[in-house]
Amino acid sequence: MSGGEAEVEERSSGRRPAKGSVLEKVIGAVLFGVVFLGTLVWGALPFTFGVALAAVIGSVELFSLFETKGQATPTAAIIGIAGSLAYVFLAHFRPIESFGYVTVALIFVSFMWYMVVLRHVKPTKAVALTVFAPLLCGFCLSYFVLLRDFAGETNPNHNNGWWIVLFLILLIWVYDIFAWMIGRKIGRHKMAPTISPNKSWEGTVAGTLGALASALLFRQLIQWILGDNKFGWFSIWVALVIGLIVAVLGPLGDLSESLIKRDYGVKDMGRLIPGHGGVMDRFDSSFFTVPAVFFFLFYFVF
Repeated sequence: MSGGEAEVEERSSGRRPAKGSVLEKVIGAVLFGVVFLGTLVWGALPFTFGVALAAVIGSVELFSLFETKGQATPTAAIIGIAGSLAYVFLAHFRPIESFGYVTVALIFVSFMWYMVVLRHVKPTKAVALTVFAPLLCGFCLSYFVLLRDFAGETNPNHNNGWWIVLFLILLIWVYDIFAWMIGRKIGRHKMAPTISPNKSWEGTVAGTLGALASALLFRQLIQWILGDNKFGWFSIWVALVIGLIVAVLGPLGDLSESLIKRDYGVKDMGRLIPGHGGVMDRFDSSFFTVPAVFFFLFYFVF
């Protein structure tokens, strides 16, 4: 779920983006939305498999990037990918405390691998990257699964967990669309020119207002469809806080991924999704947002 706003640099050169590129972005977004939302509605286990697939592809994209500078090996990538899968599936089958087991195992196995097998590789950065990829792709994305299961468990008589995940996804998309449209039209003041020069403060403000307004609208629709007896905890203040989390942490997740891409000199992490790049490019604003929403609901609502 990328929060990246495409305030294109063509404004400064007087060129407008090709219509084909916009159409490609729309088609890519629709295809991605159908697949992701389809598994979300289908069931908890299919959704877990869908998130696991995204975590694996994201891990592959990261390790492919690391390998371009000789900072990781294909065999080490297997350790990281296994860690990503473990995070996602444990989120569905085991308590949240099991995440600690995976993290300790990842660190231990990574050290043992570079200590015993690949002794010629500089170990510090290699171990750090081997652990970093599953933490970002597996650990962070696993909160989608936790959020879906947890929200459904709040009312055992009604499995409505996918509604809150849908609500969150839609807010991220709304922020993305508003930031892209307004930033592309009137974006003048750069938000982080050294990291992502296409982002502007005008787009950020527009995305924030769009996310907050949509939070109220979507909350009203959910209450109307499900009724207060099923989603009575979903008050106006809860919806607004989730919208604010999306507006603050979504762009920070996107900028964090842009920091990695700038460090490695690439435009996109992959080419899987037409017009959007790879899985990492699509989920970047979810890395911080989804865990934050989960813990907000866990500690302050439920």
